[in-house]
Amino acid sequence: MKTTKVFFTVSLGSLLLSSVACFGQSGDSASRIYSNATYNTTPAFTKGTNVINLGIGLGGDYSYFGPGYIQIPDFVVSYENGTFGNVGPGTISLGGLLAFTGTSYTYFNEPTGTTYTDRWMYSILGFRSAYHLNVPSCPRFDPYAGLMLAYYYVGYSHTGSDAPYTYYYSSAYPSYLSPSVFIGARYYLSNTVGLWAELGYGYSNLAIGVSLKM
Repeated sequence: MKTTKVFFTVSLGSLLLSSVACFGQSGDSASRIYSNATYNTTPAFTKGTNVINLGIGLGGDYSYFGPGYIQIPDFVVSYENGTFGNVGPGTISLGGLLAFTGTSYTYFNEPTGTTYTDRWMYSILGFRSAYHLNVPSCPRFDPYAGLMLAYYYVGYSHTGSDAPYTYYYSSAYPSYLSPSVFIGARYYLSNTVGLWAELGYGYSNLAIGVSLKM
């Protein structure tokens, strides 16, 4: 878990530094940088843009968490399409998200010498919409904020170990719909590849990863 936190810190720091550097350029400097014919100077996200995001997340809106619980990182895949262009200074996207995560709790019953482990696995399917602010002076930068409505499918399993015997059973917990909000940004390292990060309340509290523009 400590390694995961370091990875998140370094990745998020890289994205923030890249964004600050982008905005820190003067108009003339930006013109020289983006005058290179190999780089597209149009805003990063416009009508017709298609982006696939791959990443991992930490935290989130789950029923079981707290002291003694361990959560595995979210594994996230999302898609966005620039559906409505020229909406004020930006573009509205529609898309979807698929994520997987889980929590577990292991405890030891000293009087009986039995170890128990409970696991909850979440599969999340969400519909998302976001507003992307166009930043003409910094075409590599794509800040956005949005809403998501997601269906959370919850699987549960229980394992007990009382040497030399073990037992196992599983079941499905009640699944549910849940809304969430998020704010994020992407910074493109090239015309098609970028870094992204999101903060929010929903499938995760902090997610980071790689974006592929098509």
